[in-house]
Amino acid sequence: MAEHTPDISDSLLESWLEFAQAIDDHPEIRALLFDPVTGLPTTPLLFPRIRMLLEERGEVSVLAINVVRYSKIEEIYGWKVFDEVMREVAETLDAITGSVLRDSDMLAELMISGNSFVVVLSPPRNSIKIESDARQLIVKKVERSIRQQLGERIDPSLYKKFGCYVGASTITFDENVRLERLVHEGLELALADSGQREATDAEERKRRLREILRDEDISTLVHPIFSLSDMSVLGYEALSRGPEGSEFERPDKLFRIAYDTDLVLRLERLCRKKALAAADALPDGRMLFLNIEPDAVCDPELREALTTSLIAQSHIGPERVVLEITERAAITDFTAFRSTLEYVRALGFKVAIDDAGAGYGSLQCLAEVHPEWLKIDMSLVRGCDTDEVRSQLISSLVRFAKKVDVSLIAEGVETRGELAKLRELGVEYAQGFLFTVPVKPFPDESQYADFKEL
Repeated sequence: MAEHTPDISDSLLESWLEFAQAIDDHPEIRALLFDPVTGLPTTPLLFPRIRMLLEERGEVSVLAINVVRYSKIEEIYGWKVFDEVMREVAETLDAITGSVLRDSDMLAELMISGNSFVVVLSPPRNSIKIESDARQLIVKKVERSIRQQLGERIDPSLYKKFGCYVGASTITFDENVRLERLVHEGLELALADSGQREATDAEERKRRLREILRDEDISTLVHPIFSLSDMSVLGYEALSRGPEGSEFERPDKLFRIAYDTDLVLRLERLCRKKALAAADALPDGRMLFLNIEPDAVCDPELREALTTSLIAQSHIGPERVVLEITERAAITDFTAFRSTLEYVRALGFKVAIDDAGAGYGSLQCLAEVHPEWLKIDMSLVRGCDTDEVRSQLISSLVRFAKKVDVSLIAEGVETRGELAKLRELGVEYAQGFLFTVPVKPFPDESQYADFKEL
């Protein structure tokens, strides 16, 4: 029998076994080379695999999965939530290994406590190299799979705060360049590719938003607000929607793109125009809650729109309109903000603060604005009948509202248990899917007659 000659694979296996033993003997090594959040190895541990592929094949392809806008997660929710997002991304990558990714592909984190992942792709079975078109196809499949799974695993409000983009590059063997340099340059190219995909995506979204603004492709739905004492309709919140069936249908997506592309005032003006036009048919005795972005409060066209479009062209008096300040963005200039609010209040309009208990600056906004209405965010309402912390927070808001003469509206009521708890705590008004989904203006209120039994 011929004597067995050790090959590169044998040496690699032996090296890995020795390294694994070293990690077991010296736990401090793991802390330096494995990310404590995801448990994944970091890039240096990929070097043996990359070296082997370069020596055997002459090249190796890598992917970079980049979590973008992650600083927003830390800014709003804190680093613990960001860590949880990174764990979810790592678990998602593990879940698609064996399907979208091959079992032999190697996954790592770019650096400890970072926001990027690396995949060393296994070479194709029937050729030496991965062709450019095939590599881009892998990129698209991985990106699509990650987004789909994260969309199912992560709370929608959190998922919308960040994005995942995948880039790729091929590292080519060069005996005159150190392995570390080759890997560093290859990863930089893959990250740059993911950045280019993000930039292209953003430009396409901006183009589509401009088309929506140009074509005025915005519609208005309304969501009734009920008095919990007798389930009569207090009024309606006007809700803007983009093109039906598109990714721009939901207002949170619309306004996020608008803020990213500096088009928020144009979008706000169009939404306001559509809502005020619909308001002409507002039933007698009902109030209209009109969403206003913080940036738009200081828009010079707001005063004209409220005085001409509403007062001059509609039968609705300003005393029936509540300007609902959303908290999708932070209020940066409270002096100008208060000046505009004083003006609209002088005309007879009332002011509400949306998303109390969430957002960028609810407490400061409350102190500065002195609203007549306060809407309790659905994150507090959801499960308030079974969660003592949520129940106590709402109870505190009820006591606060009574002391400063503010009316409370609970948003996002979905169960009878939540409704019963809100009544027990003394909340006066509510809206939510328990009663109805948003509808076209304005519904026949006779359909709500049975609600008196709730």
